[in-house]
Amino acid sequence: MTNTGDIGAAAAREIVARHEFFVDWFAGRLEDSAFAAALAAFEPDFHRIGPDGALQDHEGLTSMLAAARGRFAEGFAIAIEDVAVLRETGDDALMTYVERQEHGGRTTFRRAGALFSRNADAPLGVAWRFVQETWINDRTDEQPAAE
Repeated sequence: MTNTGDIGAAAAREIVARHEFFVDWFAGRLEDSAFAAALAAFEPDFHRIGPDGALQDHEGLTSMLAAARGRFAEGFAIAIEDVAVLRETGDDALMTYVERQEHGGRTTFRRAGALFSRNADAPLGVAWRFVQETWINDRTDEQPAAE
């Protein structure tokens, strides 16, 4: 792979774009072709540790997403907040972000750490290698503003 461009910025765009896909996919607003394109954003050895601690591989992600299409027809939204680059090393970027989900009048938050690698075949040029999510019960734990 070549080391061109700002991988942290590309990873930040990918985080937002993938969650926009999730919202539209879960609402059943996307065609089948969008599913294959979205899966190209995840490396074959992708792993996710969900906020419940469960480990999921690429096959598990694929199955979960296929089953979730149209699950939330209305009122589901995801907002991505506080995206930060923790470390960039040539072709990899370690990111953090907060995911705010709204559904059925309830709002939940999860903080995520995610590792991305350059991938020319991925929709935005970077692919997810790993993500770990943790429930946040109190949003008052935000980082203090930089001086």
